[in-house]
Amino acid sequence: MPLAVPGLNPGALQVRVFTSLEAAQARWEAAEQACAGYGFQRFAWLAHWQRQLGQRQGWRLALTEVCDAGGNTLMFIPFGLRSQAGLRVLGLLGGEVTDYNACLLHPDFVRQVPTGRWEAFWQALRPALPPFDLVRIGRSPLQIEHPASGEMFDNPLTYWPRDRAAWQLERAHIATLGESFEAFQKTRSAKMFADTRRQRRRLEELCPGGVRIVLRAAGAEQDAIVAAMARQKARRWRETGSHDVFAEPGYLDFYRGLAVDCGGTEGWVQVSALFVGEDIVATHWGMAHGRRFYWIMPGYEDGEWGRYSVGRVLMDAVVQDCIARGFALFDLTVGDEAYKAQWADHELALASFEAGVSWRGKGVVALRRLLRAAKEKARSHRGLRNLVRRLSGKAPL
Repeated sequence: MPLAVPGLNPGALQVRVFTSLEAAQARWEAAEQACAGYGFQRFAWLAHWQRQLGQRQGWRLALTEVCDAGGNTLMFIPFGLRSQAGLRVLGLLGGEVTDYNACLLHPDFVRQVPTGRWEAFWQALRPALPPFDLVRIGRSPLQIEHPASGEMFDNPLTYWPRDRAAWQLERAHIATLGESFEAFQKTRSAKMFADTRRQRRRLEELCPGGVRIVLRAAGAEQDAIVAAMARQKARRWRETGSHDVFAEPGYLDFYRGLAVDCGGTEGWVQVSALFVGEDIVATHWGMAHGRRFYWIMPGYEDGEWGRYSVGRVLMDAVVQDCIARGFALFDLTVGDEAYKAQWADHELALASFEAGVSWRGKGVVALRRLLRAAKEKARSHRGLRNLVRRLSGKAPL
Protein backbone atom coordinates (compact mmCIF):
# COMPACT_ATOMS: atom_id res chain seq x y z
CA MET A 1 0.00 0.00 0.00
CA PRO A 2 1.17 3.60 -0.63
CA LEU A 3 2.74 5.45 2.29
CA ALA A 4 1.77 9.12 2.18
CA VAL A 5 4.44 11.19 3.95
CA PRO A 6 3.88 14.98 3.94
CA GLY A 7 6.61 16.68 1.95
CA LEU A 8 7.39 13.63 -0.19
CA ASN A 9 6.05 12.86 -3.66
CA PRO A 10 2.86 10.76 -3.60
CA GLY A 11 3.63 7.15 -4.41
CA ALA A 12 7.32 7.53 -3.59
CA LEU A 13 7.06 5.01 -0.75
CA GLN A 14 5.20 1.72 -0.41
CA VAL A 15 4.71 -0.38 2.74
CA ARG A 16 3.80 -4.00 3.36
CA VAL A 17 3.42 -5.84 6.66
CA PHE A 18 4.18 -9.58 6.93
CA THR A 19 2.60 -11.70 9.67
CA SER A 20 4.65 -14.85 9.08
CA LEU A 21 8.36 -15.62 8.84
CA GLU A 22 7.86 -17.71 5.73
CA ALA A 23 6.17 -14.87 3.82
CA ALA A 24 8.91 -12.39 4.75
CA GLN A 25 12.00 -14.60 4.44
CA ALA A 26 12.99 -13.95 0.82
CA ARG A 27 12.58 -10.16 1.06
CA TRP A 28 14.28 -10.09 4.48
CA GLU A 29 17.32 -12.08 3.40
CA ALA A 30 17.70 -9.99 0.25
CA ALA A 31 17.62 -6.83 2.40
CA GLU A 32 20.45 -8.24 4.56
CA GLN A 33 22.72 -8.17 1.51
CA ALA A 34 21.98 -4.58 0.51
CA CYS A 35 21.21 -2.75 3.73
CA ALA A 36 23.02 -1.37 6.73
CA GLY A 37 22.35 -3.42 9.85
CA TYR A 38 23.98 -5.43 12.60
CA GLY A 39 24.27 -9.19 12.92
CA PHE A 40 21.30 -9.17 15.27
CA GLN A 41 19.01 -8.17 12.37
CA ARG A 42 19.72 -11.32 10.36
CA PHE A 43 16.66 -13.33 9.41
CA ALA A 44 18.16 -16.50 10.93
CA TRP A 45 18.88 -14.79 14.28
CA LEU A 46 15.38 -13.41 14.74
CA ALA A 47 13.58 -16.39 13.20
CA HIS A 48 15.29 -18.68 15.72
CA TRP A 49 14.40 -16.25 18.50
CA GLN A 50 10.75 -16.09 17.47
CA ARG A 51 10.42 -19.87 17.24
CA GLN A 52 12.22 -20.64 20.51
CA LEU A 53 11.31 -17.62 22.65
CA GLY A 54 9.10 -15.02 20.98
CA GLN A 55 6.11 -17.31 20.60
CA ARG A 56 6.41 -18.39 24.25
CA GLN A 57 6.37 -14.73 25.27
CA GLY A 58 3.29 -13.93 23.20
CA TRP A 59 4.91 -12.01 20.34
CA ARG A 60 2.94 -11.74 17.10
CA LEU A 61 4.74 -10.69 13.89
CA ALA A 62 4.27 -7.35 12.18
CA LEU A 63 7.37 -7.45 9.97
CA THR A 64 7.37 -4.17 8.07
CA GLU A 65 9.04 -3.45 4.74
CA VAL A 66 9.21 0.03 3.23
CA CYS A 67 9.98 0.13 -0.49
CA ASP A 68 10.48 2.76 -3.16
CA ALA A 69 8.14 3.10 -6.13
CA GLY A 70 10.07 0.39 -7.97
CA GLY A 71 9.66 -2.14 -5.16
CA ASN A 72 13.25 -1.89 -3.89
CA THR A 73 13.63 -2.34 -0.12
CA LEU A 74 14.52 0.89 1.67
CA MET A 75 13.90 -0.31 5.21
CA PHE A 76 12.99 -3.60 6.85
CA ILE A 77 11.78 -3.37 10.45
CA PRO A 78 11.38 -6.59 12.50
CA PHE A 79 8.36 -5.32 14.41
CA GLY A 80 6.31 -7.51 16.70
CA LEU A 81 3.34 -6.99 19.01
CA ARG A 82 2.34 -8.49 22.32
CA SER A 83 -0.13 -7.80 25.07
CA GLN A 84 1.13 -6.63 28.47
CA ALA A 85 -1.23 -5.74 31.31
CA GLY A 86 -4.02 -5.26 28.79
CA LEU A 87 -1.99 -2.92 26.57
CA ARG A 88 -0.90 -3.60 23.01
CA VAL A 89 2.85 -3.03 22.87
CA LEU A 90 4.78 -2.59 19.62
CA GLY A 91 8.47 -3.48 19.76
CA LEU A 92 11.30 -5.14 17.91
CA LEU A 93 11.78 -8.89 17.90
CA GLY A 94 14.82 -10.25 19.73
CA GLY A 95 14.25 -9.85 23.45
CA GLU A 96 17.06 -10.31 25.95
CA VAL A 97 19.37 -12.19 23.59
CA THR A 98 19.62 -9.27 21.14
CA ASP A 99 22.17 -6.63 22.12
CA TYR A 100 21.42 -4.18 19.29
CA ASN A 101 17.80 -3.62 18.23
CA ALA A 102 17.53 -1.86 14.88
CA CYS A 103 16.10 -2.03 11.38
CA LEU A 104 17.78 -2.91 8.12
CA LEU A 105 18.36 0.41 6.37
CA HIS A 106 19.26 0.95 2.72
CA PRO A 107 21.47 3.97 1.95
CA ASP A 108 18.77 5.16 -0.49
CA PHE A 109 16.34 5.62 2.40
CA VAL A 110 18.32 8.49 3.87
CA ARG A 111 18.58 10.03 0.40
CA GLN A 112 14.86 9.70 -0.40
CA VAL A 113 13.53 10.56 3.06
CA PRO A 114 15.42 13.55 4.49
CA THR A 115 16.09 13.52 8.21
CA GLY A 116 13.70 16.43 8.67
CA ARG A 117 10.83 14.22 7.46
CA TRP A 118 11.52 11.23 9.74
CA GLU A 119 9.02 12.16 12.44
CA ALA A 120 6.39 12.64 9.72
CA PHE A 121 7.41 9.27 8.27
CA TRP A 122 6.63 7.50 11.56
CA GLN A 123 3.30 9.26 11.86
CA ALA A 124 2.40 8.15 8.33
CA LEU A 125 3.52 4.57 9.00
CA ARG A 126 1.36 4.07 12.11
CA PRO A 127 -1.96 3.46 10.30
CA ALA A 128 -0.33 0.69 8.21
CA LEU A 129 0.53 -1.27 11.36
CA PRO A 130 -1.83 -3.28 13.55
CA PRO A 131 -3.35 -1.17 16.35
CA PHE A 132 -1.08 -0.60 19.37
CA ASP A 133 -1.09 1.51 22.53
CA LEU A 134 2.60 2.22 22.90
CA VAL A 135 5.91 1.55 21.21
CA ARG A 136 8.81 0.32 23.34
CA ILE A 137 12.29 -0.21 21.91
CA GLY A 138 15.37 -1.13 23.92
CA ARG A 139 19.09 -0.93 23.13
CA SER A 140 18.71 0.71 19.74
CA PRO A 141 22.01 2.04 18.29
CA LEU A 142 21.99 5.73 17.45
CA GLN A 143 23.79 4.78 14.25
CA ILE A 144 23.55 1.74 11.97
CA GLU A 145 26.62 0.39 10.18
CA HIS A 146 26.72 -0.97 6.66
CA PRO A 147 28.38 -4.38 7.16
CA ALA A 148 30.44 -4.21 3.95
CA SER A 149 31.55 -0.57 3.69
CA GLY A 150 31.50 0.40 7.36
CA GLU A 151 29.54 3.57 6.51
CA MET A 152 27.38 4.75 9.42
CA PHE A 153 23.83 6.07 9.09
CA ASP A 154 21.60 7.74 11.68
CA ASN A 155 19.00 5.31 13.00
CA PRO A 156 15.49 6.46 11.95
CA LEU A 157 13.91 4.52 14.83
CA THR A 158 15.36 7.00 17.30
CA TYR A 159 13.31 9.77 15.69
CA TRP A 160 10.01 8.21 16.78
CA PRO A 161 9.86 9.54 20.37
CA ARG A 162 9.88 13.32 20.49
CA ASP A 163 10.99 13.48 24.14
CA ARG A 164 14.63 12.48 23.85
CA ALA A 165 15.27 13.62 27.41
CA ALA A 166 13.44 10.43 28.51
CA TRP A 167 15.89 8.14 26.73
CA GLN A 168 17.79 5.61 28.80
CA LEU A 169 21.29 5.35 27.38
CA GLU A 170 23.72 2.44 27.38
CA ARG A 171 26.98 1.82 25.59
CA ALA A 172 28.66 -1.03 23.81
CA HIS A 173 32.43 -1.47 23.72
CA ILE A 174 34.29 -2.08 20.46
CA ALA A 175 37.93 -2.67 19.52
CA THR A 176 39.47 -1.57 16.22
CA LEU A 177 41.62 -4.49 15.10
CA GLY A 178 44.08 -3.18 12.52
CA GLU A 179 46.25 -5.10 10.08
CA SER A 180 48.24 -7.31 12.47
CA PHE A 181 48.11 -8.62 16.00
CA GLU A 182 51.54 -7.12 16.64
CA ALA A 183 50.23 -3.65 15.76
CA PHE A 184 47.10 -4.25 17.82
CA GLN A 185 49.16 -5.12 20.90
CA LYS A 186 51.05 -1.83 20.66
CA THR A 187 47.77 0.05 21.23
CA ARG A 188 46.91 -1.87 24.40
CA SER A 189 48.51 -2.82 27.70
CA ALA A 190 51.79 -4.65 27.11
CA LYS A 191 51.49 -6.09 30.62
CA MET A 192 48.14 -7.74 29.78
CA PHE A 193 49.54 -9.54 26.73
CA ALA A 194 52.70 -10.58 28.57
CA ASP A 195 50.58 -12.04 31.37
CA THR A 196 48.38 -13.88 28.85
CA ARG A 197 51.45 -15.51 27.28
CA ARG A 198 52.73 -16.44 30.74
CA GLN A 199 49.37 -18.06 31.63
CA ARG A 200 49.38 -20.03 28.38
CA ARG A 201 52.86 -21.35 29.21
CA ARG A 202 51.70 -22.34 32.69
CA LEU A 203 48.82 -24.32 31.19
CA GLU A 204 51.20 -26.09 28.82
CA GLU A 205 53.50 -26.96 31.73
CA LEU A 206 50.49 -28.28 33.64
CA CYS A 207 49.42 -30.51 30.75
CA PRO A 208 52.27 -30.96 28.25
CA GLY A 209 50.91 -31.42 24.74
CA GLY A 210 47.35 -31.26 26.01
CA VAL A 211 46.49 -27.56 25.59
CA ARG A 212 44.30 -27.01 22.54
CA ILE A 213 42.27 -24.07 21.23
CA VAL A 214 39.34 -24.78 18.92
CA LEU A 215 38.24 -21.65 17.09
CA ARG A 216 35.38 -22.91 14.92
CA ALA A 217 34.00 -26.12 16.33
CA ALA A 218 31.68 -28.41 14.39
CA GLY A 219 29.52 -31.47 14.99
CA ALA A 220 29.68 -33.28 18.31
CA GLU A 221 32.54 -31.10 19.54
CA GLN A 222 30.46 -27.99 18.94
CA ASP A 223 27.57 -29.52 20.90
CA ALA A 224 29.89 -30.31 23.83
CA ILE A 225 31.30 -26.77 23.87
CA VAL A 226 27.82 -25.17 23.82
CA ALA A 227 26.79 -27.40 26.74
CA ALA A 228 29.93 -26.40 28.66
CA MET A 229 29.32 -22.72 27.88
CA ALA A 230 25.78 -22.95 29.26
CA ARG A 231 27.00 -24.59 32.46
CA GLN A 232 29.77 -22.03 32.93
CA LYS A 233 27.49 -19.05 32.27
CA ALA A 234 24.77 -20.35 34.59
CA ARG A 235 27.31 -20.77 37.38
CA ARG A 236 28.63 -17.24 36.87
CA TRP A 237 25.15 -15.73 36.82
CA ARG A 238 24.34 -17.43 40.11
CA GLU A 239 27.62 -16.23 41.64
CA THR A 240 26.91 -12.62 40.71
CA GLY A 241 23.24 -12.69 41.64
CA SER A 242 22.18 -12.26 38.01
CA HIS A 243 19.23 -13.93 36.35
CA ASP A 244 20.06 -17.37 34.94
CA VAL A 245 18.23 -17.34 31.62
CA PHE A 246 19.34 -20.89 30.83
CA ALA A 247 17.08 -22.08 33.64
CA GLU A 248 14.10 -20.97 31.51
CA PRO A 249 12.71 -22.90 28.52
CA GLY A 250 13.93 -21.88 25.09
CA TYR A 251 17.09 -19.91 25.81
CA LEU A 252 19.65 -22.68 25.51
CA ASP A 253 17.69 -24.09 22.56
CA PHE A 254 18.13 -20.72 20.84
CA TYR A 255 21.93 -20.78 21.07
CA ARG A 256 22.18 -24.49 20.38
CA GLY A 257 19.87 -24.32 17.36
CA LEU A 258 21.66 -21.37 15.79
CA ALA A 259 25.02 -23.09 16.26
CA VAL A 260 23.71 -26.23 14.54
CA ASP A 261 22.11 -24.35 11.63
CA CYS A 262 24.61 -21.51 11.16
CA GLY A 263 27.83 -22.68 12.83
CA GLY A 264 30.57 -25.17 12.00
CA THR A 265 33.81 -24.44 10.21
CA GLU A 266 32.19 -22.26 7.51
CA GLY A 267 29.19 -20.74 9.33
CA TRP A 268 28.74 -17.23 10.69
CA VAL A 269 28.10 -18.52 14.21
CA GLN A 270 31.44 -19.38 15.80
CA VAL A 271 31.79 -21.68 18.81
CA SER A 272 35.27 -21.68 20.38
CA ALA A 273 36.91 -23.32 23.37
CA LEU A 274 40.14 -23.77 25.29
CA PHE A 275 40.84 -27.40 26.15
CA VAL A 276 43.35 -28.52 28.76
CA GLY A 277 43.54 -32.26 28.35
CA GLU A 278 39.91 -33.37 28.12
CA ASP A 279 38.62 -30.41 30.17
CA ILE A 280 36.81 -27.53 28.44
CA VAL A 281 38.07 -24.69 30.65
CA ALA A 282 36.91 -21.65 28.63
CA THR A 283 34.25 -21.21 25.95
CA HIS A 284 32.78 -18.62 23.65
CA TRP A 285 29.67 -18.42 21.46
CA GLY A 286 29.87 -15.55 18.97
CA MET A 287 29.06 -14.51 15.44
CA ALA A 288 30.55 -12.80 12.42
CA HIS A 289 28.72 -10.26 10.29
CA GLY A 290 30.40 -8.13 7.65
CA ARG A 291 33.39 -6.30 9.11
CA ARG A 292 32.49 -7.22 12.71
CA PHE A 293 33.03 -10.15 14.96
CA TYR A 294 30.69 -10.18 17.99
CA TRP A 295 31.98 -11.40 21.36
CA ILE A 296 28.63 -12.47 22.80
CA MET A 297 28.59 -15.38 25.26
CA PRO A 298 31.91 -16.20 27.00
CA GLY A 299 32.26 -18.75 29.78
CA TYR A 300 35.05 -20.16 31.90
CA GLU A 301 35.66 -22.64 34.70
CA ASP A 302 36.25 -21.36 38.22
CA GLY A 303 38.21 -22.87 41.11
CA GLU A 304 41.78 -23.83 40.30
CA TRP A 305 41.34 -22.81 36.66
CA GLY A 306 40.70 -19.24 37.72
CA ARG A 307 44.40 -18.85 38.52
CA TYR A 308 45.28 -19.31 34.85
CA SER A 309 43.11 -16.56 33.33
CA VAL A 310 41.65 -19.15 30.97
CA GLY A 311 38.96 -16.82 29.64
CA ARG A 312 41.55 -14.25 28.58
CA VAL A 313 43.77 -16.91 26.99
CA LEU A 314 40.85 -17.96 24.77
CA MET A 315 39.85 -14.37 24.00
CA ASP A 316 43.42 -13.54 22.98
CA ALA A 317 43.36 -16.44 20.49
CA VAL A 318 39.98 -15.39 19.07
CA VAL A 319 41.18 -11.80 18.56
CA GLN A 320 44.29 -13.04 16.76
CA ASP A 321 42.11 -15.20 14.51
CA CYS A 322 39.78 -12.28 13.74
CA ILE A 323 42.72 -10.12 12.64
CA ALA A 324 44.10 -12.93 10.48
CA ARG A 325 40.69 -13.31 8.81
CA GLY A 326 40.45 -9.58 8.02
CA PHE A 327 37.78 -8.39 10.46
CA ALA A 328 37.95 -4.66 11.12
CA LEU A 329 36.11 -4.60 14.47
CA PHE A 330 35.90 -6.82 17.53
CA ASP A 331 32.54 -5.97 19.08
CA LEU A 332 32.33 -6.70 22.81
CA THR A 333 28.65 -5.57 22.78
CA VAL A 334 26.80 -4.22 25.81
CA GLY A 335 27.91 -4.33 29.44
CA ASP A 336 30.55 -2.53 31.43
CA GLU A 337 32.64 -5.47 32.62
CA ALA A 338 36.13 -4.25 33.50
CA TYR A 339 37.93 -6.45 30.98
CA LYS A 340 36.13 -4.78 28.06
CA ALA A 341 37.85 -1.47 28.77
CA GLN A 342 41.21 -3.22 28.38
CA TRP A 343 40.39 -4.28 24.83
CA ALA A 344 38.05 -1.63 23.43
CA ASP A 345 39.03 1.76 21.99
CA HIS A 346 35.60 3.21 21.20
CA GLU A 347 31.91 2.86 22.03
CA LEU A 348 28.53 2.55 20.33
CA ALA A 349 25.73 4.54 21.96
CA LEU A 350 22.40 2.74 22.48
CA ALA A 351 19.05 4.25 23.44
CA SER A 352 16.02 2.65 25.06
CA PHE A 353 12.77 4.56 24.77
CA GLU A 354 9.01 4.29 24.71
CA ALA A 355 6.21 6.48 23.42
CA GLY A 356 2.49 6.32 24.05
CA VAL A 357 0.05 6.30 21.15
CA SER A 358 -3.39 5.74 22.69
CA TRP A 359 -4.51 7.62 25.78
CA ARG A 360 -3.90 4.50 27.86
CA GLY A 361 -0.43 4.10 26.43
CA LYS A 362 0.42 7.74 27.07
CA GLY A 363 -0.79 7.39 30.64
CA VAL A 364 1.41 4.35 31.29
CA VAL A 365 4.46 6.06 29.80
CA ALA A 366 3.85 9.17 31.95
CA LEU A 367 3.46 7.04 35.10
CA ARG A 368 6.65 5.10 34.39
CA ARG A 369 8.60 8.32 33.95
CA LEU A 370 7.28 9.65 37.25
CA LEU A 371 8.32 6.44 38.99
CA ARG A 372 11.80 6.58 37.48
CA ALA A 373 12.19 10.17 38.65
CA ALA A 374 11.00 9.18 42.12
CA LYS A 375 13.50 6.32 42.23
CA GLU A 376 16.33 8.70 41.42
CA LYS A 377 15.34 10.94 44.31
CA ALA A 378 14.79 7.98 46.63
CA ARG A 379 18.36 6.83 46.21
CA SER A 380 19.48 9.70 48.40
CA HIS A 381 16.47 9.69 50.72
CA ARG A 382 15.86 6.64 52.90
CA GLY A 383 12.33 7.62 53.86
CA LEU A 384 11.13 7.46 50.24
CA ARG A 385 12.55 4.07 49.33
CA ASN A 386 9.78 1.83 50.66
CA LEU A 387 7.10 4.06 49.17
CA VAL A 388 8.73 3.97 45.75
CA ARG A 389 9.05 0.19 45.92
CA ARG A 390 5.38 -0.19 46.78
CA LEU A 391 4.35 2.13 43.94
CA SER A 392 6.63 0.33 41.49
CA GLY A 393 5.05 -2.98 42.39
CA LYS A 394 1.63 -1.61 41.50
CA ALA A 395 2.69 -0.07 38.19
CA PRO A 396 0.75 -1.45 35.19
CA LEU A 397 3.94 -2.28 33.23
